[in-house]
Amino acid sequence: MTTAINVDASDNPLPSWNDTDTRHAIVEFVESVTRDGPNHISSEERVAVFDNDGTLWCEKPMPIQLDFLVRRMGDMASQDPALLDRQPWRAVAAKDYGWLSGALIKHYRGDDSDLMVLVTGLLRAYEGSTIEAFESTARAFMHSARHPTLDRQYLDCAYQPMVELLRYLASCGFTSYIASGGGRDFMRTISQELYDIPPSA
Repeated sequence: MTTAINVDASDNPLPSWNDTDTRHAIVEFVESVTRDGPNHISSEERVAVFDNDGTLWCEKPMPIQLDFLVRRMGDMASQDPALLDRQPWRAVAAKDYGWLSGALIKHYRGDDSDLMVLVTGLLRAYEGSTIEAFESTARAFMHSARHPTLDRQYLDCAYQPMVELLRYLASCGFTSYIASGGGRDFMRTISQELYDIPPSA
């Protein structure tokens, strides 16, 4: 499990990384800015920023938060079958991951037609919910839901090399932040547990 990773920066800071130029460049950079010399950076100024979906954890066949919202939409459709006559509820009921992920792909290519349809459903998913209720539901989801194709808990879907990198940087005085298209209130529920990044960061 990714949550059990221990990093010993003095021994092998990135144990699951291959011995590549990229790994060497990272270690050399960190060493150069943390020791006395012309490249030294004070710990207060050591900042690293990471994208989340596709960088720190998996995003295929769709981002994890989208799955979270989609499952809620499925519950809505079971209570109101009339929703199944239109998208995005039709795709949710059919587990049509192609349509759901395709909406995001089309968006990245400049076509927001399906994304706006998807957003309409997503906005209804937790309409009227308080932040506290949303966070409680999101936390329960992350601790129970399984990835639709990997069949493992979502907390086990972080990329181990990237978790090692986060912990290596932390051990060297860096403060890391996550920038993401995902919702802040969703990611804050597990950022400490999964990445050792405080929810307030």
